[in-house]
Amino acid sequence: AQCHLMAPETTLRKLQRKVWHLLEDSQSSYFATMYASVSMFGILACVVLCVVAVLFPQPYIPSVLLALEVPFVVELALRFFACPNWHVFWFDSYNVVDLFVIIASTVPTLAELQLGLDGDMALACKVFTPFLFLLRLLRRFEHFQLLTSAFSVAAEALPVLLYTLFLMSLFHAAAIYLLEPRDVIISLQDAMWFTVVTISTVGYGDVAPVTPLGKTLTGGLILMSSLYTAIPIGIVGHAFSKVWEDRERLLLLQQLRRRIARAGYTSRDLLRLFHSLDTDANGMLTFEEFKAFFPMLHLKMSDTVCFQVFQTFDGDGQGGVDFLEFLTGVFPAERYYFKTIGRSEQATRPVEPPLLNSTCSALGRSPSTI
Repeated sequence: AQCHLMAPETTLRKLQRKVWHLLEDSQSSYFATMYASVSMFGILACVVLCVVAVLFPQPYIPSVLLALEVPFVVELALRFFACPNWHVFWFDSYNVVDLFVIIASTVPTLAELQLGLDGDMALACKVFTPFLFLLRLLRRFEHFQLLTSAFSVAAEALPVLLYTLFLMSLFHAAAIYLLEPRDVIISLQDAMWFTVVTISTVGYGDVAPVTPLGKTLTGGLILMSSLYTAIPIGIVGHAFSKVWEDRERLLLLQQLRRRIARAGYTSRDLLRLFHSLDTDANGMLTFEEFKAFFPMLHLKMSDTVCFQVFQTFDGDGQGGVDFLEFLTGVFPAERYYFKTIGRSEQATRPVEPPLLNSTCSALGRSPSTI
């Protein structure tokens, strides 16, 4: 298939592209910004109405909620219509969440209106509906990805922290269980509950030691817990600070990869795109050539951020991006495959021009078939 970025646009394709940018890129136009704002307020209004429906039930509220759901159904249908590639549409987590929310909120409401269902199941659906509606806002909060990135970085220290936590919990739970009378600590389960509550610095007070040794041990546990809880908080805070300082580059990479994935581009499409960007045909993209990539995706950024992304793609630090680096920069999940399989295949082939050679390695094909 011809690369969509370079393919001539029909009237239908132009309409699809306009609808796509209206729904997906809130910064693409004034109307897109207004639509994003109205959509966000609509979601928040549904959340408030769902809470009111639980606290102050009224017979007309289900009908109103059902009517408010119609625009979201239309929006999802328009997203599917305007999606550059329908085959990958349902692989987008945001679209899956939207469909799930529509089903999970509409079906119980219809059942309540048509069948008059009531009881624990209906109540469970009502109390979780505000949470489901809020999931729709994930699409509007791209910075949420920064928080998950920070936790991913901090997760490297998680095994050591969990091991330390288990050591503290099991030792103090066993000691408290043995030191305290059975009318205070009835079972080992109660001792574990008391230890976890103490370590978390919550201290409900439902269980408390009464023996001198138990109180002394608990006092030591409180001091240890204060020092221990400061460690993961510091690690997560430091990781988030580093991610936040680099947020422009990370968000730009996220937008770039998402748009490439949603468009359904393959290695062949990226090869043609690489050819179009490589104006001097030397098999390497300079920074000036690399910058032309972002306007094709309708992404706006400063030269500073663009250069940071360029350095991210330039894995070997030679001041240029070859096709293999370009491909793994767009599809980071394929990095291991292309670095191990692709390069080993490249080494067994005759010497070719740099672009053709790296292209054949990435696609797993012989130069004569390109």
